[in-house]
Amino acid sequence: MSKKKPAIGMVIGPSPALMTGKHIVNTPYIQAIVHAGGTPLLLPVTGDPATANEYIDLLDGLLIPGGADVTPTLYGEDSVPQVTYMLEDQDRLELALIHLASERQMPIFGICRGIQLLNVAFGGTLYQDIPSQCPGCIGHSQDVSTRSQMTHRVQLVPGSLMEQLLGAEPLFVNSYHHQAIKELAPGFSVSACAADGVVEAFENEARHIYAVQWHPEELVDRYDRFRPLFRHLVEEAGK
Repeated sequence: MSKKKPAIGMVIGPSPALMTGKHIVNTPYIQAIVHAGGTPLLLPVTGDPATANEYIDLLDGLLIPGGADVTPTLYGEDSVPQVTYMLEDQDRLELALIHLASERQMPIFGICRGIQLLNVAFGGTLYQDIPSQCPGCIGHSQDVSTRSQMTHRVQLVPGSLMEQLLGAEPLFVNSYHHQAIKELAPGFSVSACAADGVVEAFENEARHIYAVQWHPEELVDRYDRFRPLFRHLVEEAGK
């Protein structure tokens, strides 16, 4: 009998701005997990965060993908005018899963909104809107139709997990987000930054958590350099 592939959970939620009455997931996330040797397990938002207690027993690892803005009230702030689209039910389900997975020492990988939600989950805060709250910052929000186009460089921290996975050579990434980490959650360390200081990756070895602000799932087909980000999740989930 062949060995069971690690099950990597990923929450999928409704997306009323795109299509009413349907749960939606971007296919590249699924493909990246499969290519890395994992089995993607899609976890629908039900409106009840307690569903996380049923989902967690099915999983070996957790991927927190990109998506809508993180609900500001979850980190003690009111929304600024630029924050108009949030999915709080999804936020709360994923927060519950994050804490359950962390308690079980389950590996967690966050992407874009994922790094932001992970930061909030452990006590950090966010810039709700980079252009209005971070004067002088570079452009972080390219048109979503050019999802695999590199738009700015990031500096990897020497000796970090991120450098181990991606190598020490200069790194360029795609970028389409308008929120970012403001106050870093306790226990986490920054592992990559943009030229303007915006956090592009962080990690917490004790909690088996790492995350990036860019979208590697959109890059792996063209750039093999980004595949280790997904392989690491699957390999850690299989231990």
